[in-house]
Amino acid sequence: MQSTTRDALLATVSGGALLAVLAVTESLSPLGRPAVAVAGVGAALAVEALFVADTPVAELWVRPSVQVGSAAALLAGAGLATWALGPWVVAAACWGLATYFVLLALLLAGVWGGTSE
Repeated sequence: MQSTTRDALLATVSGGALLAVLAVTESLSPLGRPAVAVAGVGAALAVEALFVADTPVAELWVRPSVQVGSAAALLAGAGLATWALGPWVVAAACWGLATYFVLLALLLAGVWGGTSE
């Protein structure tokens, strides 16, 4: 399986679960807050910068245990974050995943640099 396909599947499952957390807790309204969107987009761009800069993070990501573990940690963290900090953290994570999909679309369309593995 191509890495972009695998990553997109993990992001889709994670995003669906995060949206489900917001829906079940009746907390979808933070998705419409500009500050939450900016936080999520900024965090996603910072994470993607770690991959583009060819840091050790990029090397770790190729390990299946890290990929699945990261998705599991995101989902577990979403539940804890909703309880401890409020639903805005989960909404920001949703915006971060949406940003990832925009970057992925740009990559696949050949607009954004990099190689599709």
